[in-house]
Amino acid sequence: MIKTKSLSWKPVVINESLLSKGIEGLVGIEELADYDVNSFGRGNKKIIGINTKKRRKRKAVVADGETPSKAKLQKMEKTMHSKRKKKRKKKVRTQTDNESEKEQQPVVEEVESEVENEAEDDVKPDVSDSLPGMEAWDGLHVPLPVMRALFELGFTEPTEIQQLTLPPAILGRRDILGAAETGSGKTLAFGIPILHSILAQKSKEELDVTREGSSSEEDEEDSVDESRSGIGCVKVIDDIEPTSRPTKKLYALILTPTRELAMQVRDHLVAAAKYTGIRVAVVVGGMASQKQERLLRRGPEIVVATPGRLWELIQEGNPHLAQIDDIRLLAVDETDRMVERGHFQELQTLLERINIDEEKKKLRQNFVFSATLTLVHEPPRHIGKRKTKRITPGQKLQSLINMLGITNPKVVDVTKETGTASTLSEARILCPLEDKDFYLYYFLERHPGRTLVFCNSISCVRRLAQLLSLLQCKPLPLHANMIQRQRLKNLERFRNDSKGLLLATDVAARGLDIPNVEHVIHYQVPRTSESYVHRSGRTARAHKEGLTLLLIEPTEVPNYARLCRTLGRERDLPNFPVVDSLFFAIKERVRLARDLDQLELASRRNNAQTSWFQKAVKEMDIIIDKDDLPTKFTEDTSAKIKKQARIVRQQLNALLERPLFRKGFSGKYPTRTGKLEVPFETTDAVQAVKFAHKPGMYVRRRNDD
Repeated sequence: MIKTKSLSWKPVVINESLLSKGIEGLVGIEELADYDVNSFGRGNKKIIGINTKKRRKRKAVVADGETPSKAKLQKMEKTMHSKRKKKRKKKVRTQTDNESEKEQQPVVEEVESEVENEAEDDVKPDVSDSLPGMEAWDGLHVPLPVMRALFELGFTEPTEIQQLTLPPAILGRRDILGAAETGSGKTLAFGIPILHSILAQKSKEELDVTREGSSSEEDEEDSVDESRSGIGCVKVIDDIEPTSRPTKKLYALILTPTRELAMQVRDHLVAAAKYTGIRVAVVVGGMASQKQERLLRRGPEIVVATPGRLWELIQEGNPHLAQIDDIRLLAVDETDRMVERGHFQELQTLLERINIDEEKKKLRQNFVFSATLTLVHEPPRHIGKRKTKRITPGQKLQSLINMLGITNPKVVDVTKETGTASTLSEARILCPLEDKDFYLYYFLERHPGRTLVFCNSISCVRRLAQLLSLLQCKPLPLHANMIQRQRLKNLERFRNDSKGLLLATDVAARGLDIPNVEHVIHYQVPRTSESYVHRSGRTARAHKEGLTLLLIEPTEVPNYARLCRTLGRERDLPNFPVVDSLFFAIKERVRLARDLDQLELASRRNNAQTSWFQKAVKEMDIIIDKDDLPTKFTEDTSAKIKKQARIVRQQLNALLERPLFRKGFSGKYPTRTGKLEVPFETTDAVQAVKFAHKPGMYVRRRNDD
């Protein structure tokens, strides 16, 4: 819209019949009532202005009604542009004469200096005096808004992986391959460089827009149209914002193997980007895709996703995700799991798509992080018989570099030789398969605390959940066949309960940051050493102590031995101390719970079969006497099973009301070692392992019945 000072404009009333056919783009017409012809031109010349939706306007000078040629118009346009430019420079010099010598710089030079000083700003420390205690972050080039968020979160010192990866990622824009133990802050190690890069790109884009706006303002002139008949000048208002906004830019994509890990990464980035204005959206399966599409319509700069749902929305033509080919930042968390053969086929297709253009691939910065990035495990027995050559850590990294299209890699490996945290205590229990339930229940009762139990199959999780529910242990299951809402609810309950019990498959093994997990129990020996490292990494996080316990049956001994060789365990893991005299009460309770579980399962099956048989009889419209019914479909059989279950439940509840461990009880005799010793009594599993395996300490192993 043209704005002209000291002129009087009046709206023009137009007859509706004149606009019956309509005029495209017309919003309103106003008449210039008070004007001076000489103010618009010199002599008999006048200026004809053409107002369009483009920011740059063309103007033509018409003398005595003649139409100038195209070359003449261009020449006159250049002449008038140079005159305006000289006039502005003269004005700037006049204003700067009264200023100090430090500020005597032309406006053009100031704008250009902003771009030149961008590199200098990156080198300067971002820590402000207003953030006391954050001096440890000096020299890591973290943006000040992110520093402020870290200060509020209480992250006063960077971790080792963060100290080694932030400078090359921020200053050198290197592709980072980071390997660090679980709980070492890998999320912020790639999250902070991503936020820094987005802030830098957005500030550069705003500067470019400012420059274009200033140059366009120089070229833009108020244009009016006046005829010699004295009707007046007409102003057409068409500078109206369009109703549909263009799609905002997608800067970064972060991929994770599980839904829970994607949401956790989203939460960490949102907390770190609190004062940056950068928006983060999560795209995962198991939740309403319509809601996720609404979030994507807001144009988030960062998208955290699992490969399945992400590829699904891309194929549906989501406009924001259509920019996936042009992203400048790509992070793959738990990479070794993501690129395993037979998993995440959508990831392979996605990588092939974004790596087609070699030029774009060179401009993209990549982040690859995992606790087992350089860990190579022995192949399974059925593959090992083929005498396949075991790959080296270097070959594993090179395959990841080739697959992800990394062009400027820097490898940072701070993992320990053992593969686990130094504050983690490890132990094992060798027992028959049928005794695993006894030892699990013993540990949960003897050593209360936030405990995470891992199984290799969903059926095992379901069976344990039912059994431990009957024993009033309040277990929370977590596996892939559960709906996403229930999975998130169980995780939240586990976080909020200091004595919570979570039964999970490997879906909860990677990346989840659950605070103060004291114990991790491997009810079944993990199939690979990577799974053992990630499972055990749910405890002993952030320099806190924790315990990981393996329950090993005879058929699992080969897997256990292969795990020890891969992780460099020269000696066998220590036995976990168990008080033998308490096992009679433990066995009695668990056996009653097993019997009750079998009776309830038989009752459910009988009810389902009876309902099916009665439904079939009704559909066939026949009448059958009770004597003719099969024995398993009679009501007497169902009532008998329910009666037995009721009796067993009463017996179990009576036992559960009694205390299992008497207060002040110790299973160790004062003279067991041949000398007088004070009995050691503790419910801390970590301290129990350390005390039991002190030099010279005698530990008695339980003899199987």
